[in-house]
Amino acid sequence: MAAHSKLPITVLSGFLGSGKTTLLRRWRRDDALRDAALIVHDLSELGIDAQLLSDEGASTTPGELHGRVAALHGVHAREQLKPSLSRILKQIASLNPSPPQVLCESTGAARPWPLISALTQNESFFLRHFIVTVDALNLHRDFADGRILTGEVSRGNDPALIQAAEVLAEQIAFASIIILTKVDTVSKSVVDAQVRILQKLQPKASIGLSAQAGLLLSQLDPTPAPKLTNLKIQAEQLGLTNSAATASKVEATIIRDPRPFHPARLYDTVQNQLGTGLYRTKGYLWLASRPADVLLWQQSGSQIALEITGYWRSEILKNAEGRLLPEEVDLLKKRMESAHPLFGDRHAELTLIGLPDACNTFASALRSAFCSEEEIVAWKQGESFEDPWPKTLRQIE
Repeated sequence: MAAHSKLPITVLSGFLGSGKTTLLRRWRRDDALRDAALIVHDLSELGIDAQLLSDEGASTTPGELHGRVAALHGVHAREQLKPSLSRILKQIASLNPSPPQVLCESTGAARPWPLISALTQNESFFLRHFIVTVDALNLHRDFADGRILTGEVSRGNDPALIQAAEVLAEQIAFASIIILTKVDTVSKSVVDAQVRILQKLQPKASIGLSAQAGLLLSQLDPTPAPKLTNLKIQAEQLGLTNSAATASKVEATIIRDPRPFHPARLYDTVQNQLGTGLYRTKGYLWLASRPADVLLWQQSGSQIALEITGYWRSEILKNAEGRLLPEEVDLLKKRMESAHPLFGDRHAELTLIGLPDACNTFASALRSAFCSEEEIVAWKQGESFEDPWPKTLRQIE
């Protein structure tokens, strides 16, 4: 089958928290990508990124194609990666209308060759780009602008830094394009130095700069597609042909709880309990001080972001502004019949990704930040809570 008759696959890889989902959400607003198929390869058991990228946050099923979005999380991201992708690629190939291309967002803990091999097992597809996103701020803070990756600066004895450097260096080695993200968070001289080091690490890759997801996929068209035979030779030379799909020392810990977080105690936990071995935390939560807001929590390294993704049905049902019709109120009540008797549909659902000890330590600290029984009584009675988080949060479109 000629390459031009095959469906192109663009892989967006890169270390945890480097802005892959933000870029994808921006790209999918372009008319040319409206019918693109999407594969989300996510170490998390919850599939948060797949939900964020689905139309109106539609629910997804692990290992299955829903509409044009496939969620590869949990075991489908690791042990069952190749058979799950085999099934999903067949489903994508039969879509009508045929997608202009396939976009694959990969977990930052992914080993590149197993993913490339699994994505190219079906002859109806070819690899168009293997893009690696690199966070300029984290590269500056944690990797000495990349000199730790080149060996010019010692990785030291921090096991988290060593693990992160190994995974990032491996991803860059397979990159056909490197996108340096968040370049507005560091000085131009730092960006220039980082570009020089990234070119040294992967001289064959094109390098793009992105601030606030400002780089469009169409701008990458001049970059030729990588040759699969060359990537396979590289995998053999690096001893990666039989490597696991994700970094072996990285695990995912899940926290599910209907209770609200105490805003001040959660803030204190973030300030004092974040360790270097916790690479990424993401998910949904609610604060006792802001019971209406569905908050998306995203942490990478020392950076924390809280964003509003919508409003809990429990709050909407109050119909405080009288905007709901009686039949809409009845429908919401039916949907809420199985909800928590006190909290309704409000809940916290978080995934922690990192080294086992760091995940366990931070998970324990987070659980202690939930409201106690006494504090829940106070919340129910309408008492106020100290809230050091920014009063105005960005709302996701």
